[in-house]
Amino acid sequence: MGGVMGLIGLFVFFLAISWRKWPDPLIDFGRELYLPWRLSQGAVLYRDVDDMYGPLSQYFNSALFTCFGPGLMILAMANILIFIGILTITYFLCRRAWGAGAALAATAVFIVVFGFSELGDLGNFNYATPYSHETTHGLLVCLVLVIVLLRWIQNGTLAGSFLAGLLFGLTMVLKAEVMLSGAVLIFGAAWAKYRSGTPLQAREIGLMACGAVLPPTLFFAYFSVFMPWPEALSDSIRTWVNATNSTFLHNHLEVAFIGMDQPWPHFWRQFVATLGAALFIALIALAGWLLERIGPRWLYLIAVGLAAAGLSWLSIHLVDWPNTGSCLPGLMGIYLVICLTCTFGGRGKNRQVQLTRLLMALLASAFLFRMLLYARLFGYGYYQAALAAILVPAILIGELPDWLGVGRRGRSAIVIGTLALLLPGVTILAWVSHLHLSRKTYPVGTGADRFYAVPPGIDPTGDLVNSVSAALRKGPRETLLVLPEGVMINYLARLPSTVSPYYYYAMETADGGESRIVEALQNNPPDCVVIISRPLVEWGIKRWGREPEEGEQILAWVLKNYDLEESKGGNPLDIHQRGVVILTRKPGFP
Repeated sequence: MGGVMGLIGLFVFFLAISWRKWPDPLIDFGRELYLPWRLSQGAVLYRDVDDMYGPLSQYFNSALFTCFGPGLMILAMANILIFIGILTITYFLCRRAWGAGAALAATAVFIVVFGFSELGDLGNFNYATPYSHETTHGLLVCLVLVIVLLRWIQNGTLAGSFLAGLLFGLTMVLKAEVMLSGAVLIFGAAWAKYRSGTPLQAREIGLMACGAVLPPTLFFAYFSVFMPWPEALSDSIRTWVNATNSTFLHNHLEVAFIGMDQPWPHFWRQFVATLGAALFIALIALAGWLLERIGPRWLYLIAVGLAAAGLSWLSIHLVDWPNTGSCLPGLMGIYLVICLTCTFGGRGKNRQVQLTRLLMALLASAFLFRMLLYARLFGYGYYQAALAAILVPAILIGELPDWLGVGRRGRSAIVIGTLALLLPGVTILAWVSHLHLSRKTYPVGTGADRFYAVPPGIDPTGDLVNSVSAALRKGPRETLLVLPEGVMINYLARLPSTVSPYYYYAMETADGGESRIVEALQNNPPDCVVIISRPLVEWGIKRWGREPEEGEQILAWVLKNYDLEESKGGNPLDIHQRGVVILTRKPGFP
């Protein structure tokens, strides 16, 4: 009970020190506010507003806005409750697989490193204001799926088959990597069931399939009311459509996310990191094995203290903790082989324990897939690498002693050694996050939409967003276009766009997309246009609006039909400056 209270204390502490400092003022999270707000006002997803992911999360969030009114904190509070659910299930599964001590350590790492932290210069990579709600909703669904599949393997009820299929169906209307993770779990559980001597029956397969198609079918029925059925079908399975979209898959940034921009350097870096992590694990194992054999208690205590001090010193001085995610794919690959051997090779002592370990390892590995050659704790690691990262201490504390066959002294030495290695690293990562969050003192937005960004002296983006949103709220305007990205401003000003995209570069402007956007703008021009600084170098764009398919046509259309009304800062299209301009329709332009 004391350990659980400690976890609650950690949760409250890190939530408090990050309070309202979670999102980025311009990038990504504006979409997570704007889309559900528009849906709550009667817009239809994919027709009036676009999204690259499945429909479930946006309609769930729009239901929250419909019930409680729009507000950043409305979503944040719901997300905090979802994170509590994720932590609870994670603790339960880790305790079942590796014991109470391992579950406490794993859950504590989850809270401190991934819960509300900011390990880079960009917000949104946390569980209060995620850059994509499909990530956190998807992780929760997959963890529930693990519980359902464990019972299904053991009991094989028809209700369990349908529920497992239904949960997989939910992943199909979320996000591609979530769908992949759900599929890996389903196939892993089916294989485990087959190896246990109870192969799948036709009724089980049928009910699972019925459950799986139900969520997409319901969305298809809904969308078909507003659009032709081919479009409704495509939109109801948007997750699968995007997963197979060549434009999406060959995008410069998407390729970099997985590490395929420089595959061999990334592979070598992760190979070396895996060897380094394996060496540290070997040191902990050796210490546990040797200390088990020390006779006098006083000598044992001295030796344990020296070993812990040595591991802590190595942790502080030799380990690059912000980049330790590089070792996770290799470690998970090794552990998956061990799990498969123990589960299906007859070496496991408790089948339910082994199955829990296997499914958790499969889930952690599946979420890692999108960063296979560029695994990292920061950025997208908050959900893609989180499970793999917390399983490492859980395995060391709860399973390594059994591999070595050590007794109480050896087990205690391994636990102390793991903590001695882990605690400095977790502290370092928490301190990195604190340095980023402590700079966020400048208020943006008001009321339930208020959050904090860095002051203008460090980065003027928050001030620009706040100022232009306040100015737009005062004028008699009804519609707004923000270029090249910035629906956070649309949301804060409560001004909808007249076209469906929420950004105007990369996939949206490629393959004739820019011409279609200009045509849509000509048919339904906004009352005003905002152009705000948004560096796009990571997308391979040096200056937005200069090159074809990089905003050239859109910018030309705007400059032809709109006049400057107000500006702040420098030229927003110059990557070396930061500024924002408001433009209004020229006289005579309809």
